[in-house]
Amino acid sequence: MKAPRWQRVTVVGCGLIGASFALALRQKGACARLAGWDAAGSVLDEALARGVIDEVDTAFASGEVCASELVYLAMPVGEIIEFLGARGPQLGPGSIITDAGSTKAEICRAARAHLPENVYFVGGHPIAGSHHSGLLHARADLFEGAPYVLTPVSGEDRAVEAVKETVELLGARVTLMAAGEHDRAMAFISHLPQLLASALAATVRDQPDASALAALSGPGYRDMTRLAASSWDVWRGILMTNPAPIADALGQFIEKLTRVRDALPPSSDSASDLATLRALFQDEPSSGRTVR
Repeated sequence: MKAPRWQRVTVVGCGLIGASFALALRQKGACARLAGWDAAGSVLDEALARGVIDEVDTAFASGEVCASELVYLAMPVGEIIEFLGARGPQLGPGSIITDAGSTKAEICRAARAHLPENVYFVGGHPIAGSHHSGLLHARADLFEGAPYVLTPVSGEDRAVEAVKETVELLGARVTLMAAGEHDRAMAFISHLPQLLASALAATVRDQPDASALAALSGPGYRDMTRLAASSWDVWRGILMTNPAPIADALGQFIEKLTRVRDALPPSSDSASDLATLRALFQDEPSSGRTVR
């Protein structure tokens, strides 16, 4: 029988991503002992009761040095940055730290500033989340087939390879990117969609007949606004740590919307205006009817 990749892993933050990571490690036999830490004692109790973790890692609360070879930080972005600053000295010599934060530049900067020289950090972002949150929604196959970005810091080749090997074992598709490149990409394909969904839901909610509009809504509206249920606690840190790329993505989107608004009748029905509207539908399905 093949020996596990890790003797002991600590998951900090036992919510959807952290608990899913632990369950996936257990399912794949990649870890001999799984420890967990969470700011909420009730979450740790639940993680133990459900067999997500084997033990509570008490090192961070007691001021001791964590004994795990791999520490997985699965909290909101702001909490990851705070953890690196406050708990960096408690990470054991030679250990590898990785995270699941949705932005990377500020997290990598905090790791470089606060971690001891003999502790190795590899930024990470599993693009496998959900508008659902919490341990109850965790599942071992969450990373299967999902993109997983790693943002290496120079001089950490061994650590990068170890983390890459681990997340690929869990079924993820790894891409290596610079932190800034990652943050720009996420501004367009993750952060912008979240803001659009939230803005759409808020626009409808602010109408005097909001209840009637909601009662008439179909799957198209529900699909478009699904992300509006996402947690502000999670998104606050994302918006605060990636403002320039998000502003750029919003600016480009607003420019397109403005052109569409200006092209709509009755202001004009010229060929150029119709072409502006038609350009939005270049990727329509090749067959079948879309149900709104």
